[in-house]
Amino acid sequence: MYDEIYNYTESNFTIAYKNGKAGLIDTNTGKPITEFVYDIMENNLPRCVKGYKDNKMFEDELDFFFAMHAGINKDYCTMSKNYKWGLLNKKGEVVFDFKYKYPIKLLGILCRISGYYIANVEGLEGVIDKNSNIILEPIYDHIMESENYWSCEKDNLFGLADINGKMVADIKYDSVVAVSSTRPCFIAEKDFKYGLITLNDEIISDFVYENLSSNNDGEFYIGIIDDKYGVINYEGKTILDFKYDYISFCTNENKKAAFMVNYKNKKELFDENGKKLWK
Repeated sequence: MYDEIYNYTESNFTIAYKNGKAGLIDTNTGKPITEFVYDIMENNLPRCVKGYKDNKMFEDELDFFFAMHAGINKDYCTMSKNYKWGLLNKKGEVVFDFKYKYPIKLLGILCRISGYYIANVEGLEGVIDKNSNIILEPIYDHIMESENYWSCEKDNLFGLADINGKMVADIKYDSVVAVSSTRPCFIAEKDFKYGLITLNDEIISDFVYENLSSNNDGEFYIGIIDDKYGVINYEGKTILDFKYDYISFCTNENKKAAFMVNYKNKKELFDENGKKLWK
């Protein structure tokens, strides 16, 4: 029926060759999913470019990504058509048009959000979901998942987009981190100082901190000003003044936050309201 079938693992589709062209077939029925109009691969390179000295696709790199698309990845497959690269979904529908010089790489291992893929298109990154929706166009230098948000880098500056691709923090910060998916604020950095910003890119707490770190749920933040430690909450309210030598997070059995403080060579414990627990 087919001249060759590409090996697959736990996938409902794979690549087959027929009459000098490639296409996708259903691994359950053996029936074609697409027409056979795509370029035949030879050692996982299109025959047209194999051996060309100016071709920058290294076989070992392409071997890995091509195998990942055809096998491990159950939703998408990178293909070449008329010597240009594009992306098909498992139904054979075109997600990225066949106009690119290099293969589209799906960096699923970098994305911990189920059902989404970070796509590298000629060196620029975007996000697609398993239903072939383009969440973020591939225009960013780098994208990483950050607590159910997308951290987007462009020209060495950072911003954040929500899970649906809406920008919630413009690309203007030296760094920006979503600490919790349930708290409406982020830690951002500008000119080597840290502050808190809202989902609407408004400032909660100004950029005055030498460092800013949070507990797991993003309710409280330990900051440093002039080498002295203090605590603020997610609304920017000061819980502990910035006068301590060191502060660390603690929790009791009820998961209530507490702060272990080093002050003038003595250890003290404060609750989440800034009340001293040890007399």
